This record gives sequence, structure tokens and C-alpha cells, in this order.
Amino acid sequence: MGVNVALYKTLTFGISAMYTGIAGALGALVTQFVSPDSFSVFLSLSFLVGSVTGGVASISGAVLGAVFIEFVPNLADQVSKSATWAVYGAALIVCMYVMPAGMAGMAARLGRGLRRIGRRS
Repeated sequence: MGVNVALYKTLTFGISAMYTGIAGALGALVTQFVSPDSFSVFLSLSFLVGSVTGGVASISGAVLGAVFIEFVPNLADQVSKSATWAVYGAALIVCMYVMPAGMAGMAARLGRGLRRIGRRS
């Protein structure tokens, strides 16, 4: 088709690295201290969970995943103080079982279904 895929993949990676560097610099300015132990393994796992539950195929999935990792641990903490990670894990398992394409994929599937129902009427 005439599109240089390698060029655009490399360009996308470079732009992503630029934004990550800007975010790191802004984070260092805000906290006034940077060390490797500032970011735990659990933070990385939370980001992974957010991207999987939201859906990795769209920007709206990233937003929904961010909402998930922001609010579900707080709700799990309110349910049980001693088993926060267990409640969080159970919510994640249920979410992945019900929505294998993530929340954005589920919303797209519901939208297609509602359009089909609307055409029949």
C-alpha cells in the first residue's frame, strides 16, 4: 500500500519515549526526589492490570483501565481491610471472565448489538 510500516513503528516508539521522558521529568520536579525504589513492582502490576481490564486496542480502553486501577482498590479496601488484594484480584478475575476484550471491547460489542436491534425495529 506504500506505507513504510517500519518507519511509523519507529516514529511511534520515539514519540512514546519522548512522552515518557517528559512524564518522568515532571514527576521528578513534583516529588523533588527520584530513586529506583520509588516505583514498586505493585505499581507496574497495577498498570498492567489497568491496560488489560480497560482494553489495549483503544484510547478509551486506557481511560477505563485508569479508572479501574484508581477506584477498585479503594472500594476493595472499604469491603475488607485485611483482604484488599484478594478482593481486587477477585474483581479482576470476574472482569476478565465477563469481558475478555476489556471494558472498551465490551462497550463496542454492546453498541453493535444496540445498533442491530435498532435496525430491526
